[in-house]
Amino acid sequence: MGTDKTRRQRIIDLLQERSWSVYDLAEMFEVKVSTILDDLEHIKRSISSHYRIQILPPECNNCGFKFKKRTRLTKPSRCPRCKGERISPPMVRVELG
Repeated sequence: MGTDKTRRQRIIDLLQERSWSVYDLAEMFEVKVSTILDDLEHIKRSISSHYRIQILPPECNNCGFKFKKRTRLTKPSRCPRCKGERISPPMVRVELG
C-alpha cells in the first residue's frame, strides 16, 4: 500500500482484493469502528458507477441463520432463531458492477 493514498483509497484497494469486516479494517488502520463506518458510507456514495459495495450478511455460528435482509455493517447482538450470541460479522467487498 502506498503512503500517498488516503485511508479511504486504501480501504477501496483492500476491499477489491478480498472481503473484510469493519472490525478488521478498524484494527488494521488503528481507528474506531465508527470511523470505518463513516468511511464506508462515504465510499458507497462516491464510488464510481463501475463498482459497487457488496455486503455478505452475518451468520449465527450456533445454528447457521443468515441475516440476509440486514443492511447495517455491524454485527447483530443475537440470533432471532436460537438466541445465540456467537455471530460472525458482515463482510464487505468492492466488486465491478
